[in-house]
Amino acid sequence: MKIRDGFILRRIPGMNLVMPTGKNIKRFNGALMLNDTGAFIIERLQAGATPEETAQALTREYDVALDVASTDMQNTINALIEAGVAET
Repeated sequence: MKIRDGFILRRIPGMNLVMPTGKNIKRFNGALMLNDTGAFIIERLQAGATPEETAQALTREYDVALDVASTDMQNTINALIEAGVAET
């Protein structure tokens, strides 16, 4: 999974935003706000980690069970794809 061309992830103190750039500014109304977990997932996947590695990293970072981490990760990926800002 990666953020589509024309969108960027920005971490601003207290906020994590996926923002449109260029021509997408007119097509995408606003920005997509993510919690820290969502931003963590995007950063790991964009760095080349597999979904399995990302789920394992979530268990260490947030002290959650692997099944919970895997479900949260998949839900985040699905929401980003549905919003049109990410692709597989």
